[in-house]
Amino acid sequence: MKGKLVSLHLSTDDGTSFGNSIADIMTMEPGEMTSEVVDATQYGTEHDWKESDYGLRDGGEWNVTVRYRETQTDVESIIDAFHNGTKNHVQVQFPAPISKALSFRCLTTKVGYAIPKEGQIDRSLTLKVDGPILEEDLT
Repeated sequence: MKGKLVSLHLSTDDGTSFGNSIADIMTMEPGEMTSEVVDATQYGTEHDWKESDYGLRDGGEWNVTVRYRETQTDVESIIDAFHNGTKNHVQVQFPAPISKALSFRCLTTKVGYAIPKEGQIDRSLTLKVDGPILEEDLT
C-alpha cells in the first residue's frame, strides 16, 4: 500500500486472494447496501397492522476514480470485463487507522475515458456489486 491512499486490488483466482495494488483510488462513492421489503402480514391476527420481512439484499454500485501508472495494465482487465460481459473480483483496501479491506465480485457498468497526466492515468469506473461484500482486517 502506498502512503495513505485507498487502493484497488484485483483477484485472478475468483476472490480467494488479491495481489498488489493495481491503482490508487482518488475519489470514491461507495454504494449503499439496500434490502427489498417483503409483505409478511398474517391475516386473522388480533391487530390490523402490516408486517414486513427482509427480501433480497443489494450491495449497490461503487463509483471510483482510479489513478495508475501508464506501465500498469491490470486495470485494463476491469475495462475488458465491461466489453466482454464478464465479472471481476476486486478488493478496496483502506490504510491505517481504518486497516480494513472490502472484497466483492462486480460487473463494470461504466468506464470513463483515460486521462493521461504526468506519466499516470486517471479513469472513472462504476462497479456494480454482484453478491455479498466481505470485510476483513488488514494485518
